[in-house]
Amino acid sequence: MFPILKQEFTSSFKSIKAILLILFLTISSVFTASYLTRHPELLAGVNQSSVYTSSIKFFILFFGFLFVSALSHDIINREIETRTIRLLVTKTSRFRIIAEKFLGSLFFWCATLSINFLIVSLYAKQLFWMDYVTILIVIIYITSFNIFLSTMITKPGLTMFLGIFFGIIVPIIGLWSAFSEKWYMVPFQYILPYHAVIVSGIQLLIPVLWSGLFLAIAYLKLKRKDL
Repeated sequence: MFPILKQEFTSSFKSIKAILLILFLTISSVFTASYLTRHPELLAGVNQSSVYTSSIKFFILFFGFLFVSALSHDIINREIETRTIRLLVTKTSRFRIIAEKFLGSLFFWCATLSINFLIVSLYAKQLFWMDYVTILIVIIYITSFNIFLSTMITKPGLTMFLGIFFGIIVPIIGLWSAFSEKWYMVPFQYILPYHAVIVSGIQLLIPVLWSGLFLAIAYLKLKRKDL
């Protein structure tokens, strides 16, 4: 019923890079949770939620762009370069191509995050719903930006380079702007998801709105593109 979504989701798990990434995040989560379980004195006077989920949040906030780019920087332009996009548009709409590609990639990350949060929850004997939703919103933002970039740029090699570039520069600018009061950093507080994550609350809707904009532009670009 959703062949593109299914293909994108299953192919992500078949990738060696994806398997290594899942193992890395899972081992980090297990190590952090088990260490804190053995040393409960470290939790005294601090937010247990932020401590138990610290490794997951750290890797997604600092390396999320790199992780997503490494796995699917060519999620759209790969189809254009190999001309398989022509076959896809004869079977489904361009809107569904964008939507299913996005959801397939997003569901992979949902599964990965769910595994890690489940492990942490079992150790801590509590659920961390707010942290889960917060990190998921960051992943939604990054995944939609990845779709946008891969649609706007037709060369996979260039999106790989830009994925690395943004993966390095975006966390630096994002975290700097989140704690800076300088006027020229204020726009980045609303363009990038980091300030919203730190402030939390209603501001978490801002990255979601940006995600919708990225996907809308990607769809319009693909719709007008002569394949």
